Amino acid sequence: MRMPIILLCCALLAGCKRPAAQPPPAAKPEAPILPAPTPTPTPKPMPVADTPEWYEEAAARGDAAAQAKLGAMYLEGSGGFSKNEAKAIEWFRKAAEQGNADAQCSLGMNYALGNGVARDEVKAAEWLQKSAEQGNVTAQFNLALMAVSGAGIAKDDARAADLFAKSAAQGHAVAQFNIGLIYATGKGVAKDDAKAAEWYAKSAAQGYAPAEANLGGMYAEGLGVAKDEAKAVEWFQMAAVQGHPVAQFNLAIHYAGGIGVAKDEAVAAEWLQKSAFQGYPAAQFNLGVMYANGIGGPKDNVRAVVWYTFAARQNDPEALAELPVATALMTAAQKADAEKILAELSGKMPGK
Repeated sequence: MRMPIILLCCALLAGCKRPAAQPPPAAKPEAPILPAPTPTPTPKPMPVADTPEWYEEAAARGDAAAQAKLGAMYLEGSGGFSKNEAKAIEWFRKAAEQGNADAQCSLGMNYALGNGVARDEVKAAEWLQKSAEQGNVTAQFNLALMAVSGAGIAKDDARAADLFAKSAAQGHAVAQFNIGLIYATGKGVAKDDAKAAEWYAKSAAQGYAPAEANLGGMYAEGLGVAKDEAKAVEWFQMAAVQGHPVAQFNLAIHYAGGIGVAKDEAVAAEWLQKSAFQGYPAAQFNLGVMYANGIGGPKDNVRAVVWYTFAARQNDPEALAELPVATALMTAAQKADAEKILAELSGKMPGK
């Protein structure tokens, strides 16, 4: 019988049936091509503080304080910078325009002096005013000087007094002296010797010789303070050792007369000579008197005439009266000696 065989074949054919065709797998998307990463730059190291490089970098960034400092260094030729007034002005201006008071003051002063820029007192006053309004002590003082003289601004004693007072209140020694002088003279304010002495004392306490000399005068005269010749001598001495010619003269007069100090004519002659060599006519005349009379040293009519002559050249009235009398008593040889000494000493006098 063949049927089983057919069935078996059918069964085999069924078991060997090929599966239906499958769609091909989707293609994998290709990865995008990315640009190579940009390498991170190595950060530039910041300049060390307070070096020329630091100030240049900070100034270039617009730091007004650094610009003002850079201007000062260029002006002075310091801090590693060569002196360059034009560059100083450039940096002062940048800082001043940002409102930096120190730069405004410096710019004003350079306009006043014509350093690195054409001299212009009006512009000087404008910049000093801006700085003074911010309380800059130096600007207040210098603007006061301009108000006294009428340079760049209208002459105004009251305005000068106000500005000196503001500067003096911040401890400016010369401003303190000047406001003292203003009170002593009543120029721009009501005259007040007590306030004058007070401001002189503040300035003198900082070692300012003109204030020491004037305070000595106040004590000698009893102006604004109780009269005290010993204190007068103390203040004259302080100013005299700093080379103040009027203080040297006044100290000499006190030693010569034993006023507030033990009398010592030799010391008086020494101080008179110091003052006389600085060109103070009253000292020159009195030194001549001491030589003529042998006070504080040997009598010497030739040198007496020499010093009378120096004083007379400055129109000292006492010297003008005494010189022809003393000269008439000299011999021809003495006159020749006097001319020789005059020629030698003339080169040592101020302004020669």
